Amino acid sequence: MADSHRYGPQFFQYINAGSFAAARVVCPLLVGWLAPRSVIDVGCGAGAWCRVWREQGVAEVRGVDGAYVDPASLLIPVEDFQAIELSRPFDQERRFDLVTSLEVAEHIPADCAETFIDNLVRHGSVVLFSAAVPGQGGEFHVNERPLSYWRTRFADRGYRCFDPLRPRLRGERRVAPWYRYNTLLYVASDAVSSLPEAIRAHEIPEGQPIPEVASRYWQLRNAILRALPARAHEVLVFVRHEWGRRIRPFRA
Repeated sequence: MADSHRYGPQFFQYINAGSFAAARVVCPLLVGWLAPRSVIDVGCGAGAWCRVWREQGVAEVRGVDGAYVDPASLLIPVEDFQAIELSRPFDQERRFDLVTSLEVAEHIPADCAETFIDNLVRHGSVVLFSAAVPGQGGEFHVNERPLSYWRTRFADRGYRCFDPLRPRLRGERRVAPWYRYNTLLYVASDAVSSLPEAIRAHEIPEGQPIPEVASRYWQLRNAILRALPARAHEVLVFVRHEWGRRIRPFRA
């Protein structure tokens, strides 16, 4: 996310609740398939996903995000977090078994999107990735794109697209729609042979469109939001954060 925008505590409280719920469904699946020993979460916020990776037995977990993250709000040890400007090149000078970046890329200005993807692939051959689609809406969503846009960015770097999670998550109400419908796995071509069949069987071949798995309600909702002016989006984001904070208070 860009350091030019400041995310308040309501934003992180709202995000934490949804992240924990989704992570506790998704992380066990990835651990079962990939058994990662090290994970880096790019755009980790307060570290909800990082904490669940730890709960699942991953030995080394690192979270990186902007300086707007208050160290006092972290859900992981402070030494496992690093403040980094995500829209600029960064290098941890090592590779991880799994790189994750979930619902972050839409916060990165469009002219920095290539740099952001370079940052991800620099750190690993397997990338768990999701990003908001047009009309999804959210705070400081400055680059909402179709899933195919990001697929092309990864393909340009030699990464192939796999879709093992969305079919399993489609009706999983514990997982927020943006994770259910947007999450894909990108794998460097030279690492594909080491994948388990449970993942390889779900490759989306080059030239084949990414299937639409979102419910008709979600597609209609996004179409309506796309037609609204920016100010209406801001109001709806505020209402959503307040509503989510009150009906689903965050508990780790």
